[in-house]
Amino acid sequence: MSVSLPYAVDDAIRQAIRQLPPGYWDFATADTKEWTHGYHSYPAMMIPQVARSLITIIQQHQPHIQTLFDPFMGSGTSLVEGLLAGLAVTGSDLNPLSRLLAQAKTTAWDPDLVQITVDRVIRHVTQVSISEADWPQFDNLTFWFKPAVITDLARIKRTIETTVNPAIRPFFWVAFSDTVRWVSNSRNAEFKLYRLDEPRLAAWNPDVLATFQKVLARNQVGNARLFGRRPLPPVSLHDSNAMDLSGILGESFDVMVTSPPYGDSRTTVAYGQFSRLSLQWLNLPIKETTPAPNKLDQAMLGGQAARALAHDLPSPMLQAALAAIAAVDPNRARDVLSFYQDLDVTLREIARVMRSGGYQCWVVGNRTVKKVQLLTDQIIIELSRRYGLVPVVDFTRVIPNKRMPKENSPSNQVGAKVTTMNGEQIFILRKQ
Repeated sequence: MSVSLPYAVDDAIRQAIRQLPPGYWDFATADTKEWTHGYHSYPAMMIPQVARSLITIIQQHQPHIQTLFDPFMGSGTSLVEGLLAGLAVTGSDLNPLSRLLAQAKTTAWDPDLVQITVDRVIRHVTQVSISEADWPQFDNLTFWFKPAVITDLARIKRTIETTVNPAIRPFFWVAFSDTVRWVSNSRNAEFKLYRLDEPRLAAWNPDVLATFQKVLARNQVGNARLFGRRPLPPVSLHDSNAMDLSGILGESFDVMVTSPPYGDSRTTVAYGQFSRLSLQWLNLPIKETTPAPNKLDQAMLGGQAARALAHDLPSPMLQAALAAIAAVDPNRARDVLSFYQDLDVTLREIARVMRSGGYQCWVVGNRTVKKVQLLTDQIIIELSRRYGLVPVVDFTRVIPNKRMPKENSPSNQVGAKVTTMNGEQIFILRKQ
C-alpha cells in the first residue's frame, strides 16, 4: 500500500485552491444565515462558506480525518460546518456568550418540542407580573434600556426560567439575547456600545414581545434543518482562553479552522462590549475565574499593553512593523506587541493539541495601525515555525458588503484618510 508523503498532500491542496475560479472565496451573494448560522449576530463572524470550503478541500486530500478544533470559536460557525461534514467538533472561547451561541447552534432539538414550548412561552409571558423590584441589577440599566423595555425583558426572562425545560433553554436564551440587543438603546448596526442620539432615542419604542417572537420563528427554521441531519457527531465546548488549553489533551485534532481576533479588543473588534448587555441580562453560570462582562476585553488577546518594546518573538515582519509604529507612537506599539505576544502563546498551545500531519486553516485580517499595515498572516507563519508548523498556501479573499468604511480618519485630521481592511488572508499550515 502506498502512503502519500506530507509534501505531496500539501501540493495537492495548493493545486486545488489555485484551480478555483477568480472571486470564488468572496461569496458575495451567498446565504450566510443558512442552517443555524443566523441565530444571533456576532462580531467579525466567519463566512460559513469559507469554513465549508476549507473543510471540503482538506477532506478531499485527507479523507480519514475525524476531528475539528476551533480555539476562537466565537458563535460556532466552523463547528456547525464541521458537524455538517461529519466531524466531531471541539471549540473553546473565553466569552460565556460565545459558548451559549455555539451550544445552541450545534444542538438539534425536536422541532415539535420546540414549537410546543414556544407556544407555551408566548401564552404565559403576558400573564407574568413584573414590578421595578424585579428588574435586574447592573450599572446603567436605564441608560441602555427604556423602563417599558426592561419590564418586558424581565417578563420574558422569568417565563423562560419557569416554563422551559432546562434541556431546551439554550435555544430560548439565544433568542432572548438577540432580542436584548435589538430592543436596547444601543446602535444595533455597530458592535461597540454606542447609545442612540437623542432624536432617535426619543422616537425609540421597540415592541419587545414581537421582536422575541420574530427571533424565535427565524431560529426555528434553522433548528429544523439541523434536526434533519441527525445523528450529528459529538460536540465538546470549553471555556478556556486560547492562551491556556491545558484542559485539552495533546495530539487531539486532525484539522483546525479558525478566525482569531484581528487585534486587541480595546482598539479593534470589541467582543466584550458587544456581549456585555446580553451577559448582564442572562446571568449565565460561569467559573469564578471568568472575567465579569465589563472586563472581558481586558482578558482577551492584547488586553494588557506590554510594559516595554523589547521582545524575543522570532518575526522579522513584526519587528519592522513595530519599529515603524513606535517611531510615531510608542504606546500604540506596545499595544500591538502585547497582542502578538499573546497570539504567540496561543500558537504554541494550538500546535500542542494538533496531531502530527494535521492542518491548521486560518482566516485573519491584516489591520493598519498608524498607517503601518500589520501582515498578521505572515507574522503567524514566521512565529509558527518554532512550533513545528510549515506553510502550505496563503491567499486573499475580498470582504464584500462589510460594515466598516473603505477609508477612515484615525488621526482625526481633516482630509487625512487611510485604507481600512478590505480583505482577509486565508492560509493553511501543517504540523510536522
